[in-house]
Amino acid sequence: MLRRVLLFVTAFAAIAAVTTSSWPVEAQSCHAVLAKGRGADEASAAARSLKHLTNRINHWAAKNKLGAVRVGHRTTACTDKGMWVCTSSAKACG
Repeated sequence: MLRRVLLFVTAFAAIAAVTTSSWPVEAQSCHAVLAKGRGADEASAAARSLKHLTNRINHWAAKNKLGAVRVGHRTTACTDKGMWVCTSSAKACG
């Protein structure tokens, strides 16, 4: 009887160890950040939108008291509506 109990406890401990070690570490908080910039030409509008995007990411990090922030792929799309308007977006995780 003692042998069966010992076998059961050992098997249970092995299953518990495998299950808990495969759990992910705490999920990070992520945020989609969007910023617009306007300019006379496409280059100045794109530069302005990236500057605003960086400012918004820094503001989000400071507001959430994050020391380091990882920024994913940044995308910029521009349109000409009499004046160039560019929209930049990124995913920031802290």
